[in-house]
Amino acid sequence: MSQKPVRAAGAVVYTRGDDGSLLLLLIKDRYGAWTLPKGHLEPDEAEEVAAVREIAEETGIACTIEGPLARVYYPVLKHGAWREKEVAYFLARADHAIPVPAQDEGISEALWMAPAEALATITYSQVRDVTRQALAALGAPV
Repeated sequence: MSQKPVRAAGAVVYTRGDDGSLLLLLIKDRYGAWTLPKGHLEPDEAEEVAAVREIAEETGIACTIEGPLARVYYPVLKHGAWREKEVAYFLARADHAIPVPAQDEGISEALWMAPAEALATITYSQVRDVTRQALAALGAPV
């Protein structure tokens, strides 16, 4: 895996429910995994811009980046060769709106979940770790 990593960006997007409770945005991706919204960077695109764009494309939710959270690395099979994928995750805030999953991008569901439910639902351990970091940054119990 000596090639440049495949780069992507996403976020832990949070909002407040009608009752003031903290909610996190999750998607069910094309592999049937529950995860955070994210996607590939366009050429010369800043990570923060890519994260906001991808979240809007995948869920219809407009968000504002509040700051960086973590970088996650893992191998992916791309065009028959293994490459390293690097995902920059941010903390982002959004108004409470109903997410609309981008079926054409393989997103079958997009939902707001309470933190405990989100942590129990997320498929990937690295994504759970990023979510815990976001909850700590928000001062929410983990």
